[in-house]
Amino acid sequence: MDPRLVRTFMLSVEDPSNAESISTTSAIVKVIREGQATFLSLVQVLGEYLTHEDASIRAKGTALLSAVLSDCPREKVNSAAVNVLVDFYCDRLDDTPSVPQLLKGLIVLHQFETFSGENAIKLSNAIFESVKVQSLPQTNRHLVFQILDGILRHHLNALKKMGSQFVFGFIQVMDGEKDPRNLLLAFSLVAYIISNFDISDHVEDLFEVTFCYFPITFKPPPDDVYGITADDLKIGLRDCLSATPHFATHAMPFLLEKLTSNSENAKKDSLEALAVCAPVYGANALKPYLEDLWDGLKAEIFNGTGGSLQLLALEAIRSIVSSLSSEIVTQSDLMERFLQSIVSDCMENINEPELKLAKPSGLTLKYCIMASDPACSVVISSSVNRLFERYQKSELTTQKKSVLEILLQFIEASRTLYGTINNNDITPEDQDFVSPLLTYKDEYLGIFTSVVIASNEYSQFRLTGLRGLHSMILLREFLTNNEIGVVLQYFNKILLTETEEEEIVSEALNSLSNIARYKPAIVLEITFPDFLGQLPNDYKKLSSHIKKSYNIVLKALTRISIEPLLFQALVSEVMQKLDRLNSSNNSCIEYSEALLATLHTVLSNKTALKHSDISHYVSSLVPYLITKSVGPTMQGDIGLIEKKDSVFLDLKILRLVAEIISIVTRNLNTDEQAQFIRKNFQIYVHGDIGCLPFSTEERDGYIGRFQPLSAESEPSQQNLVTLFTAAVSYIRPEVQIPVAKIADFLSKIIKISLTTENKNQHTSLAKLAASIINKWMQEQELKHYVESKIIGDLWNQVTSNFEIESSRRVSLALFSWLTKALILRADEMGYRCTGNIINQFGDILLGKQASEGFYILINDDDILSKESFANIKLLYKQRFFNYSLPILVNGFKFSNDEVKHHYLFALSHLLCNVPKQVFLSELLTLFPMLVHSLSLPNPELKRSTIDTFYMIAQDAPQIISEYITTLVPLLLSLTQMTETNTMRVRIAALRCLGILTETVRFDVLYSFKNDITRELSKVLDDKKRLVRREAVDCRNKWFLFTGPKSD
Repeated sequence: MDPRLVRTFMLSVEDPSNAESISTTSAIVKVIREGQATFLSLVQVLGEYLTHEDASIRAKGTALLSAVLSDCPREKVNSAAVNVLVDFYCDRLDDTPSVPQLLKGLIVLHQFETFSGENAIKLSNAIFESVKVQSLPQTNRHLVFQILDGILRHHLNALKKMGSQFVFGFIQVMDGEKDPRNLLLAFSLVAYIISNFDISDHVEDLFEVTFCYFPITFKPPPDDVYGITADDLKIGLRDCLSATPHFATHAMPFLLEKLTSNSENAKKDSLEALAVCAPVYGANALKPYLEDLWDGLKAEIFNGTGGSLQLLALEAIRSIVSSLSSEIVTQSDLMERFLQSIVSDCMENINEPELKLAKPSGLTLKYCIMASDPACSVVISSSVNRLFERYQKSELTTQKKSVLEILLQFIEASRTLYGTINNNDITPEDQDFVSPLLTYKDEYLGIFTSVVIASNEYSQFRLTGLRGLHSMILLREFLTNNEIGVVLQYFNKILLTETEEEEIVSEALNSLSNIARYKPAIVLEITFPDFLGQLPNDYKKLSSHIKKSYNIVLKALTRISIEPLLFQALVSEVMQKLDRLNSSNNSCIEYSEALLATLHTVLSNKTALKHSDISHYVSSLVPYLITKSVGPTMQGDIGLIEKKDSVFLDLKILRLVAEIISIVTRNLNTDEQAQFIRKNFQIYVHGDIGCLPFSTEERDGYIGRFQPLSAESEPSQQNLVTLFTAAVSYIRPEVQIPVAKIADFLSKIIKISLTTENKNQHTSLAKLAASIINKWMQEQELKHYVESKIIGDLWNQVTSNFEIESSRRVSLALFSWLTKALILRADEMGYRCTGNIINQFGDILLGKQASEGFYILINDDDILSKESFANIKLLYKQRFFNYSLPILVNGFKFSNDEVKHHYLFALSHLLCNVPKQVFLSELLTLFPMLVHSLSLPNPELKRSTIDTFYMIAQDAPQIISEYITTLVPLLLSLTQMTETNTMRVRIAALRCLGILTETVRFDVLYSFKNDITRELSKVLDDKKRLVRREAVDCRNKWFLFTGPKSD
């Protein structure tokens, strides 16, 4: 080792962390790494400095040694060197000025693989004997705790040989520690030491050095960068106190004392500690304190203010009872005597069920039941008959309800203890344990059933009855299947006959839908026939009264048909109903729409729950719906069903069918999607409907060919492109569509979209083309196609003066959809296309449509979404905003008055569809444009702009304040009835005026109060009821606007 390097370090600035010192340290490490010197040679060169009589020189020499040790490759420090270094560092720990630098070296040294158990013993002894830890600064104390933690975790067996010597040494290190960072580590070490060492010789000392921090009162400073919370420290301390039963004798008196404290924090910590410690301390340790414990806990449960402390006290009761149940103590009836005392006090309170102590008493019994099987048996045998008797003697319904709620709590407690039906988490040894309530099943069923069927009782009473029956069904091994079936009949009756009782119906439906998860077969047997029997089979029976009835039934079926068995039955029934609807009148269409909407909603819910059975319906429900949709388009007057007599010719029905197809497609795997899409191309592209399940009789009635992708085919066939788009747009990007060339197929559908006169076919094909472009994985092919066919040919049609107006409009609409596809994938070509659209704002014929096209560009759409596996780049909306905004702002500034509103329209769509955080930073630039929008005659622009102001008022009221003198008069003018101030505009203006009182400062707004309230009085006579109602709410807010608001 070159002594000059060491000398350079020693002569450098005093601070070893300065640039020169660091550079020298790195040079020394490099020499050792390259094998030009050894680490021990560095120690030898440093010898004179490490033993120098000047303490600062010794410390600086030690600092260099530790710094090099920290950066030096581990393989360059062999076992012998580690032993030498350990001896050196340990011997030097009594050199107080060098201790901080020594600890920095030791924190590295103890992590070496060659650091042995003997080294760990030597190091811990040196720390305990030579270092006065609590006299060190916090950072150095933290190093000590880190070193002890490291050697404990890696050399536990060696340190165990030290026995109580290590325990005592650690106590000395920890004694007096106050820093939360160190305490958090110290608490974890205490728990670890208790778990692995015999602490019997130092129980009291270890308890005192730990419990002295109870209760934790730490509050982190506002600028705390360490993230340590009071809860972190409390949990650490509780882990210590609950680590050994040896602490019981010392801890219990203190915990009881804290229970009577006036400090809520002390009570809370004590209750949490009791709940954790009771199972560890055991029954024998708790026995002397049981009476005092119950007195302290019941005071908090019965006489406290409720809330979190009451819940903690209940959890403590549960823990204590559980602990008493789990051990065989000399007094075998200890648990029973403790519980009898609790039951006695609680039942005394329950005898007056209307008094405030009845409810907490019921909760106490509930938590005792939840503690253990023996405890449950004791409480139930001691109280249930008395509760039945109390129920029968009560004359007032409110009294009966109080008792009924306690009986309900017993069921819920049993569910917690014994499990729920079909609970697979129950261990085999626990399968034989059933609730003692089984003995009282008949009485329970009788009481709760009588309450539910008593339709003349008040709703809260009956709600308790419903919840009781629901909980009984869910309690494991309680009700038989036959008994569950009987209870379901009561639920069915409520849902079908008590439609005016909203709360009761809602509770019954919630219960039924929950039960359906566990017992679908019984629901299918008992509930489905009742519900399906209410659905009309014949279109001739449809009426407004029937409509209300079937909507109620379908709403219920939507909730209960999630499980595969039930959904399969629902699908089958809906298909049968649809087969019988041989008319296309409004009632028939509405009924069909309701049936299909039910399937769609259930499928959506099943998708959210990730059900695996959805894909099965690609071979049953989907072909059925396609067949029902295609069939009527193939039949003439001589066919079985005239076109006019099929509900599947209605566009609303087709949209629902398309949505169902989309959901099923989305839930298919890659191979299933590929197979399904091949069939779709066979049907829609090639017109081969042979794969559809038509009957022979139906096929005989067909006339003509099926050509939905033709611009010349029947409109009814053209409308079915919606179904094709729904399927193809929901495939994954890796699923290839079955065409020779994507570009040729795209050109084909684009051509049809441009030439068709069917608006539905045009839009569906535009979305289909957009989806294909968005998912096109071959970048070069995509770029070439977009450049030549979209930015080239298609845009030329938009701008051509030789094209008729309608053709240009159709081309622009299609161009907007294709641009959207590119924008979503953040493709540069999408921004070029956007620039083209903006340039068209000045066109006399297409300017308005071009500006409204921004809605297509930025609004969310199901066909191009994450759910449809679209290629959507992160933050694409922000990118689009950053690109478009400067162009729109400049265009507004420099355009003539006839064109300005087009830029405002585009801006309005932009602001409504990007995250508000994106545009808040640009508000000062945008505000004048938004204000100008309110003076224009277009109602939709006004409403959209007002909604934007509403958002700004919530999130940036300070900017609203700057323009308040302009904004308030404009909003007031928009509340008046005029031709351009539609109802929606007036309502939006009133809402915006109302929100100002909640967000803008008082001193800014107060001068407008009189004018606003006076003007709003005129709006109270508006012709529209919804406007009048909003005006009343707004005016009330301004009347109550009487005090200052701070920022």
